[in-house]
Amino acid sequence: MRIEKIELIGFKSFADKTTFALHPGITGIVGPNGCGKSNIVDAFRWVLGEQSAKSLRGEKMEEVIFNGSAQKKPKGMAEVSMVISGLNGAGAQGNGGQGELLTISRRLYRSGESEYMINKSSCRLKDIKDIFLDTGLDFRSYSILEQGRIGEILNSKPIERRFIIEEVAGVMKYKIRKAEALSKLESSRANLLRITDIIAEVKKQINILDRLAKKAERYKKLSAEMHAIELKIARNEFQQISEALALILQEYDELREKEALMNAEISEAETKTESRRLNLLEKEKSLEIVQNEFQTAEREISEIERAIAVGKNDISNLGEYRAKLAGQEEEIEARSAEITGKCEELRLNAEKLSAEIEGHTEMLREKSEAFRSIEEELSEKEEQIEDKRREIFRVSEQLSGLRNELGRHQTSHESLERREAATARESEDLRKMLTGIESSINEVESGIHGSNNEALLLKEKKEVLLLELSGVKAKVELLLTSLSGAREEFASINSRLDSLKEIVFDTPTRELLASSAEVNILASMSDILDVDAKYEKAIESALSEKSDSLITGSPEDILRAVSSLKGKDVGKSAFIAGSGLQNLTFGDVPAGIIGRALDFVKVDERYCRVAENLLGGVLIVRDIDTAFKLRASDLSHTFVTGDGEVVEPSGAVVLGGDKGIFRRKREIRELQETKEAKKSLIENMNNELQSSQEIIQQREAAVREVEISMHNIEKEISLSRLTADNYAEEKERASRKLSYLTLETEEIMREKEAACAAMSAAEEQIRSAEARKAGFEQESLMIQEGISHRKAEIEGYRSEVTDLRLLITTNRERLDSVKNETESSMRTLEELKQKRVELQSEKESVRGRISQREEEIFGQEARLRKLVADADTIRIDISKRKEEIELENQDLFAVEQGLKTLRQQSSGVAHRISELDVVRAEHKMRLVNLADNVRNNYGTEIEMIEIARVSSAEEERLAELRNKVQEMGVVNLGTLEEYEELMTRYEFMTKQHEDLTKSIAELEEAISKINSTTRKKLREAYEVLNAKFGEVFRSLFGGGRAELVLTEENNILESGVDIIAQPPGKKLQNIHLLSGGEKALTALSIQFASFLIKPTPLCILDEADAPLDESNTERYSKMLDDLSSHTQFIVVTHNRTTMGVAQHLYGITMEEAGVSKVISMQLTEVPVGQ
Repeated sequence: MRIEKIELIGFKSFADKTTFALHPGITGIVGPNGCGKSNIVDAFRWVLGEQSAKSLRGEKMEEVIFNGSAQKKPKGMAEVSMVISGLNGAGAQGNGGQGELLTISRRLYRSGESEYMINKSSCRLKDIKDIFLDTGLDFRSYSILEQGRIGEILNSKPIERRFIIEEVAGVMKYKIRKAEALSKLESSRANLLRITDIIAEVKKQINILDRLAKKAERYKKLSAEMHAIELKIARNEFQQISEALALILQEYDELREKEALMNAEISEAETKTESRRLNLLEKEKSLEIVQNEFQTAEREISEIERAIAVGKNDISNLGEYRAKLAGQEEEIEARSAEITGKCEELRLNAEKLSAEIEGHTEMLREKSEAFRSIEEELSEKEEQIEDKRREIFRVSEQLSGLRNELGRHQTSHESLERREAATARESEDLRKMLTGIESSINEVESGIHGSNNEALLLKEKKEVLLLELSGVKAKVELLLTSLSGAREEFASINSRLDSLKEIVFDTPTRELLASSAEVNILASMSDILDVDAKYEKAIESALSEKSDSLITGSPEDILRAVSSLKGKDVGKSAFIAGSGLQNLTFGDVPAGIIGRALDFVKVDERYCRVAENLLGGVLIVRDIDTAFKLRASDLSHTFVTGDGEVVEPSGAVVLGGDKGIFRRKREIRELQETKEAKKSLIENMNNELQSSQEIIQQREAAVREVEISMHNIEKEISLSRLTADNYAEEKERASRKLSYLTLETEEIMREKEAACAAMSAAEEQIRSAEARKAGFEQESLMIQEGISHRKAEIEGYRSEVTDLRLLITTNRERLDSVKNETESSMRTLEELKQKRVELQSEKESVRGRISQREEEIFGQEARLRKLVADADTIRIDISKRKEEIELENQDLFAVEQGLKTLRQQSSGVAHRISELDVVRAEHKMRLVNLADNVRNNYGTEIEMIEIARVSSAEEERLAELRNKVQEMGVVNLGTLEEYEELMTRYEFMTKQHEDLTKSIAELEEAISKINSTTRKKLREAYEVLNAKFGEVFRSLFGGGRAELVLTEENNILESGVDIIAQPPGKKLQNIHLLSGGEKALTALSIQFASFLIKPTPLCILDEADAPLDESNTERYSKMLDDLSSHTQFIVVTHNRTTMGVAQHLYGITMEEAGVSKVISMQLTEVPVGQ
């Protein structure tokens, strides 16, 4: 596999489409800080699937999209594409590729949407990861190595470093398959447990439903015959109500026709009224228009009067202005005469100054010639003294060199003395160190013996902890099993409770009225009664349809409820007003009864009146015979048996019909109590389970601590053995160095004698040079005295020349000033002439404006007279229009009175229609209730039933059928269908149980094979990588030793990896104490060792050479060059040595702030001499 190129569009600082062609070997990326080099590395990580914005140096993923600059707008998306080759066709074809080239793309929109593509076709991130699986190229792998990740390799935990061995071993696909298999295994076991529980529960339900299904079949046959008779009765009642409703509708239609005729008369009267109002409105608008015209005329009169006054005022102001212009003209003539005299005076001054300047110029020339003669003489003497100074400087340099040479000999002598003393001290220190090393070796060997004993004690402690942990885990398993059963029971109770609540409380009528703000529903009948369980059936039969009726605040609420439910399919509904009820009286209670119904009922005290009205006349008796006997002498009470048989005062007997409302209410209360008890039990078991799990965590933590301690002791033993070896090497080096110091002391003595002889020769040469320097300095002093005398003379001449030049300059400036002033006066004179001409023109203009104003005032006065005459005419028209409007108002009042009378008559008809509406609604409600009852209870429409007379034999048969159904008790007809469903479900679950058992066995076998293969590959990879790591380490460091150590030698599948490194010339120490450069080389040694065993297609190094010095950089660059034959390298660097091994260079610049630009350069080898 090889990376052909990468293309960036709108990614970070790369605003425009940017392509990087990647060649075999090493490609360098260079540029100043902040230009966007690392953004290229981020692009590789991003296209390979990096999901962390922080890993891409941002806060949120949208920050990878170009955010704009001073000249460029922000981009709407970022896209990175990478083209790879060398898949031998398989990978390409398998992923929708074309030939050997495969393009992988990732795109992110600013809206947050993103997509992955292979050859421009959408795909999943998993598809892209599968392509690079076990190639070593992944956004998390160390094939992309930034400067920060170097420290991450060394500072991470041992368990995190195992990733290095896994990459070399190529077991990533096995890890993924194992994780998938474990996930499936866990899911399968959970499913198996759940299906086992379900099968047991279904089997239990089947056994229960078998008997109930047979009973339901018998009940179904009896109910069918009973329903046929009940339908005939319902159809007859429906017909009677329908006929009564037809008469009401006839009267209703006649009144509606009458109401329509009256409404037409009212509409005609309203039209006439509106017409007169519109006519009146038009006249009022016409009056308003005339009034506006009158106001406009008055405003125009006022404006003309003001304009005339303003014109007269302007004429007055223009006359004053003309007088002012005449005065200014006289002032200009006087000023012109004054300036003419001043110009003549300035001319005479200019001639005088010119004569003075010529005389001073002649004197300046004579003084300047004498001054130049003395300056030439001084120049000759200064050349002589400069020659002497050069001689003195040459001798001084010679003298300085001699003194420096003497100083060097003295410094050398002192240095040799210090070296002699230091060598003596170092020899003494080495002798002492040899003694200390022998003592340290003895201490290390003693420490190794103690550590071995401590390791045995820790092993025994670990075995004890594991035994305790096993016992606690067994207890947790028992608790989990019990807790699972308790939770299932709790869920079953909760489900039954929810079902009962839905049946009892969630009726369509109640839900609809609860959303209405107009109807005040206080409670339902079942809410206010708490019935003795023994007499639930009796009380519910006595209440009959009223057992689930709703209690309203007032009778008016019942009417509003009827209106709200009209036209809605909510079934049968019953209402009782909670207020306005009358006290009902019943006869004396006869003997031979069990008790009054109210004696076995607890009633909410707010609804006592409701309960008394409904149950006050109900007596509970032992059986139906007793009820018939008592009814014969008592026609004021209703008698109910404990089985729910009702004997009404009319003699009618009602059997069955029990809905179980009160029984369900009682069951809800009992289930609620059971639920709370079960919830408390689950909480206690949870607490006990949590406590046991905490103990497990404590014991596991203790085991981990013991294992860590054992691992640390093993490391200490290993380090101690290495330390002992180091001490032996150090002892040998110290002995060799002591012999070398003895030879060095003899050499220092010889060098001291040579230095003393050289110091004596240098001192003699210094004395000779100092004598020559003194002679030159005396001659130079004599020449300097002559120069000083002549300089005094030249200063006198210089002062006179300067004064003359200053006087000439001053006179010339005065002459220029006089000339300038003369020119200024002449310009002023010209300006005055021009201004006088302008004043004469302005006087003529003012005269014309006065004439114009006088003509305008004349025309405005004529216009004013016409406007006053028009305004008088309009005023008379306004008076006439007001009189017409008053007459129109009187006619309108008479028409409105007639309309009021018609509306009163129409109101009486509407009231009668409203009364019929209520009656009609009541009949329709009865029809709807009958139809709903038939539809809901019998599943047919009442109109589809044929009208037929019900015979007495059919009525007797109906009573017999009801008795039989009543004796059967509650029968669930859904049991038949439920039984069939359970049998189907039981067969399906049994098959699922067999499949899952087989699947679990197959998964366990697959995981075992994966573990065996992975263990073998990891062991082989560890041994090869450990050996190669030592070789690369010695190559990069020029010596030393390094190795990888498994933290759990016998469990390589879970073992971490420790790194031991000892650079040359240093003691073995913790890798965290290594310098930055040493850490970088150690991390690179691991990475390069991996490449030598299993080369990756691409390696990216982002300033990995930053911590390295020059020599280390050269070794690093050589290693890169060697590895580049198998791996493509992209190196981001500032180092010239690293750049030197790159075959291609990309320069990144930022000519425009915030926008990166690429410059490409190809490097080739040049033969020596060209």
